[in-house]
Amino acid sequence: MREPAKGPFGRATAVAEGVAAAVRRRQRDREPRVLLYRRAGYPRVLAPGAKGHDEVLDRAERIIALIDEEQRPPRPRADAAARRSARARRADREDA
Repeated sequence: MREPAKGPFGRATAVAEGVAAAVRRRQRDREPRVLLYRRAGYPRVLAPGAKGHDEVLDRAERIIALIDEEQRPPRPRADAAARRSARARRADREDA
């Protein structure tokens, strides 16, 4: 096994390797994972390239989007006078 290089070049190489490893960890942590649970309750990770991974991920994203829509409070509607005054303020700013 080769010994690590010493001196400034060796330290710079070690820092670069550490940064590259940190970037790889962040990318790995950000990508979505699919966990499948068996009857006993033990999870199994469905690998990103495995058959059905993309389909399961797409369906899960659709479910989450539907839940988000249901939980979002309705937007209050501004009355007509408020909309007209907002338009007037925008027109005044454009004229200035």
